[in-house]
Amino acid sequence: MKKLLVSTNNHFCCKKYMPFILLKSIFLFFLTISSFCLLKESFGENLLKNGDFETGNTSGWICWETFPWDGDGIPVKHPARVDIHVPGTIGVPTPPAISGLYALTQEVTAEGTARGGIYQELNINAHSTYVLTGSMAFYGDNIGDITIIGLLDGQWNPVNTSTTPFKFYIGGDTVSSWTKFSLSIIPSKNIITVFTETCQDWGYGYVAGWYDNLSLQFVYENSKPFSSEKTPPEVQK
Repeated sequence: MKKLLVSTNNHFCCKKYMPFILLKSIFLFFLTISSFCLLKESFGENLLKNGDFETGNTSGWICWETFPWDGDGIPVKHPARVDIHVPGTIGVPTPPAISGLYALTQEVTAEGTARGGIYQELNINAHSTYVLTGSMAFYGDNIGDITIIGLLDGQWNPVNTSTTPFKFYIGGDTVSSWTKFSLSIIPSKNIITVFTETCQDWGYGYVAGWYDNLSLQFVYENSKPFSSEKTPPEVQK
């Protein structure tokens, strides 16, 4: 009889608190949805100038080149140049641009060794998180061909492009269609550099690196539900 009484009481308790359980479940459901929406909206505006190259040129960027250059460190026998176009003609991907009409192309159209690209320095807030995103395509016909995008923790220095851990690259004897990338950095300085680089490290062949929809965004420090942070911290100059 006791067992029956206890069982009956438990059933009564469940019925009594069922509305509260349902309300709690509904609350948790909407909390999850709200959290997801907040996380999706945790990025600031694009800090890069002309990251989509829809100006039809490289305005906002600075072109750079190491000439003459040989990746093996031996005397340069066949120096070549990196040509920068918006758009180019070698290894044209499908579609030729991710969005709009234009994409950046860095190509070597002559036999020889070459290295160059573009870069952009930006004043940012040190010790905050930034994310670089975009798309790249590639045409190479030799193992020494490569195209890169990366971030430097500090001002521009072409020497540091080979050692920075913040980079994405495609290379070799291959053809790659548009590939999305994402790089994050927490800089130690109040300036970072976004750079592109295309290399041909052999005395023959051709290479082309294609870039589009480049974007550098601030990531809100607390990308968590109910974060009170609405704007990026003031940039220290």
